Amino acid sequence: MIYVRYIGKNIIASSLLALVILTFIFSFFSLVDQLDATGRGNYGVFQAIEYVLLTIPRLSYELFPIATVIGCMAGLGMIANNNELVILRTSGLSKIQLSFSLIKIGLIFIFVSILIGEFIAPISEQAAQQKRSVALTEQIAMKTKHGFWSRDGDSYINIRKILPNENLEDIRIYEFDKNRQLRGTIYAESADFNDGKWLLHNILRTEISKNKIKKYEYKNAEWDALLNPEVIGLVTIKPRYLSLYGLINYINHLKLNNQDSRLYDQALWQKALNPIMILIMMVLAVCVVKCNASSVGLGQRVFIGVLLGITFHLANQISRHLGIVYDIPIFISVSLPSFLVLLYIAYNLRSEH
Repeated sequence: MIYVRYIGKNIIASSLLALVILTFIFSFFSLVDQLDATGRGNYGVFQAIEYVLLTIPRLSYELFPIATVIGCMAGLGMIANNNELVILRTSGLSKIQLSFSLIKIGLIFIFVSILIGEFIAPISEQAAQQKRSVALTEQIAMKTKHGFWSRDGDSYINIRKILPNENLEDIRIYEFDKNRQLRGTIYAESADFNDGKWLLHNILRTEISKNKIKKYEYKNAEWDALLNPEVIGLVTIKPRYLSLYGLINYINHLKLNNQDSRLYDQALWQKALNPIMILIMMVLAVCVVKCNASSVGLGQRVFIGVLLGITFHLANQISRHLGIVYDIPIFISVSLPSFLVLLYIAYNLRSEH
């Protein structure tokens, strides 16, 4: 319909502008924060700028719900200030019909957010974290499809899997002598950091000499490595950096290894509910904008949109943290703010009749 295209054009333009402005502001503060880390290792100003640029897709994905409510408030506000929304309402367009029109427009936003969140942001974000960790420390030399590589004196360490809480799996250590000849290898199924020391588990040690090769097996052994646990923290897979498919695979991996997966479960539900959050914030704008209040300035409407968006974002953050602290079921802690907003929307739309 003509009015849907007209409203959609205003809302899409306003939302994209809001997204660009929000992303720029948050990126600026992120850059200021990263500048504090410059000077460590090889991490300089250009590396900090590169890091911030690579995190923009993830940042824009997270800011999408806030940008949509601001865009809807601004777009509908412009139409209301021109008395066009009054004309649409008096011609028989109800709030419910207007809400369904916004949902149709919201499908475009959902498509774009899924494209960014599932295909662009995970790749760029992991590249950002990898480049930053390599620049901040010389202990992590590189990351390949075979895991992380690090050098410790005359030894080279290959870590295939880095899990939360400073736990490592599938570790290979290659020991060389002063003439760069391989003199031994160590394989360990896992390792953890306790009481200031690394402890290897289920170890197979191979010693290589000119005449023979000896193999030894150990259940546990201390690992006197220079590898700093803080470095491991830099390259640990973080929930919000993974795609939906990546989260599902990693959650299954953690459960198979009896690891705590609650943070990743939360991130999974958060990603799954993100499209619904976008639609909720768009429909919320319909309930807040007064179509007959042409005297209300556009700046005031945008301010209300910003306030609603930030409040909703903070409510989600608080609810998720409380869910972890008090062991609240994950689906409830993630969906509670959205559910409360839905109740308000249902009440507001029903009160019209």
